[in-house]
Amino acid sequence: MSFVLPENDNDVTILGIMASMEISAAKEFSDFLNNHFSAAGKPDWFEDVRFYRRSLGAPFNYSSANDLRFVLNEATQQDSQIWHLIPNMNEIWVNAADNLRRKLNQLHHQQLKPDLNTLYQISSLFQQVTEDPGLEVAGWARAVSSRVKSILAGTFQQPEVPSPEPEMPAAVKEIEREYESVKKEFEKRPPWGAKWPGEKPKRKLNLDSHTQDIYDENGLSVKHELGELGDQVTSMWLRYFPRGGEVWVDEDGATMAYVKGTQTMVGWFGPAPDEDKDNVRGFVLPREYVFTGADIQDIGSKLMLSNNAEEPIKEHLALLSKKITEGTKLNITDYGDLFIPVNEGDPIRITRMHKGIWFPGQLPG
Repeated sequence: MSFVLPENDNDVTILGIMASMEISAAKEFSDFLNNHFSAAGKPDWFEDVRFYRRSLGAPFNYSSANDLRFVLNEATQQDSQIWHLIPNMNEIWVNAADNLRRKLNQLHHQQLKPDLNTLYQISSLFQQVTEDPGLEVAGWARAVSSRVKSILAGTFQQPEVPSPEPEMPAAVKEIEREYESVKKEFEKRPPWGAKWPGEKPKRKLNLDSHTQDIYDENGLSVKHELGELGDQVTSMWLRYFPRGGEVWVDEDGATMAYVKGTQTMVGWFGPAPDEDKDNVRGFVLPREYVFTGADIQDIGSKLMLSNNAEEPIKEHLALLSKKITEGTKLNITDYGDLFIPVNEGDPIRITRMHKGIWFPGQLPG
């Protein structure tokens, strides 16, 4: 892919830039390593690494040295054949490589939302990982992060004639196709508090904020239809629709209401889909967190969840302390799915949060 910079928040262009930077960095790293090992008379070095890792019982799902996640994983392990070959490696590089590897895994599992904030985070990590080793892609990453900053700040002047869309490599097109399917699912049933897509559902009910009851068009209570979930459902609706009023329920139970004039997803008439499953849904927020053993800290802002959540969080933190250990890094999606980021494969949801028990302004609603 040619040297491309974003001109706006077009998600396809952003996705293409992220994937293409990965391809470019992977090629430069693998060419460097192949040249080194060929000169040393070890052309089969990748197969040797694979055999060694599997002999230790470690997972090894990489098919070639052209997978950047392989390079980032192997280069940070001191028993590796390549960790000492990366020029100017230090602790900062290792941390950036670990972070980038986790982000690339999320990209390949369609969990990164292709917006400008994500692009800035990814391009900054690419710059850190490729600049000291002297890769050419470092200049591209630096230019991308600088351009994104200017777009977000409102100082970038779009050209009168937009740049033509570049031809994307086949690998990038595949990622785009997979992303489109995730995007369609997201648009069908967005997170709580997000904009409702499509038409208004047919079944109309009324949520009374004073009685915290739900009535049909004849004024009869229908809360009993929810059984033991009645109070939980009304509380969730009121969290996103505090004044109450008319709500519309779709056939699958998804519920819509007008919040400040905007059709908004306010919850479900019944249990949310996958409530009891451990799959992670939605796009990962471009923020990182750590469990302190008794609290959750936003690493970027240093804020503690217990001091900032709008609703009591003590019980939730106590449950987390039984599942994870102090120092565990965490991510969360816009659906409120909290999970531990992984280097390979799909992550497992630890619990589901909502805006009332999370950092204000970070989740939809």
